[in-house]
Amino acid sequence: MLSVGSQLFDALRQDGRHPAIVAAHGFPCKRTVTVRVLVLGAQAAGLLAAARARGLLVVAVDPDPSAPGFALAQRRAILRLDDEPALERLAEATRVGGVIANGPATGAAARIAARFRLPHPLSPESAVLVGSRLRQRERLLEARVPQTRWALVRGAAAPGFPCVVSAPDRKGRRLAEEAPGAAEVTVTAFSTAGEFQPLLGVGSAAAVAARAAEALGIENGLTSTRLRLGADGPRVAELRTRVSDREAELCRLLHGIDVHALALDAALGEPAAAEYVRFGTADADVA
Repeated sequence: MLSVGSQLFDALRQDGRHPAIVAAHGFPCKRTVTVRVLVLGAQAAGLLAAARARGLLVVAVDPDPSAPGFALAQRRAILRLDDEPALERLAEATRVGGVIANGPATGAAARIAARFRLPHPLSPESAVLVGSRLRQRERLLEARVPQTRWALVRGAAAPGFPCVVSAPDRKGRRLAEEAPGAAEVTVTAFSTAGEFQPLLGVGSAAAVAARAAEALGIENGLTSTRLRLGADGPRVAELRTRVSDREAELCRLLHGIDVHALALDAALGEPAAAEYVRFGTADADVA
């Protein structure tokens, strides 16, 4: 019986829905299963529900024992999402066929997939850009993609515009980003082999979102790009590779498209099924 390590011991009470995921030292698992997909993050339930509906065997990972998504996973692990050595041991032990981030652990998911030669929509390099607000800002600046104002500051220095300031990094730098105030839209899209297909959002906003995805090297998978509108046109505030529950519901209602199913297909390297990929656009504002 494979024992991954005591740090992977599932400390929650076991029941019919949640058998033990792996063995802690001296505590053998009752049974072994073949796990299909490893989901990093269990705070949002939409992706996990879609995986269960498809009949996938799901291992969900989250540091919070009370994460809502755990109720939808066949297996669970209580782990920090930045503990990549432990996540890699878990992926190896469960022989997953795909890894997907259900939250901010985009970089970890892409790196684990690359190490085990699993399909993944993002390269590790692109995942780093998506996962770091500063690196994303710098890359968009290099590519001359319009974006909201930002600055790097130290100490008590102020950038000279209304802003939200991050905690200092290891070098003492803080990222100051323009504070919300103007109208915003979100462009939800799915890319295949570099072809950017908007699902929500049209016109100049969709065009700028496509430029942002290209600048970050995103050729496959979902993107959700938040843009701020102004007299000089839309500017990128943030690009993510996960969608909100509201975006997912709008895509379902307006187009009959299951974006969570699209994300699972991309993570498993499977072609998108025709019944839920009917690309269209909608002039919808998604905050």
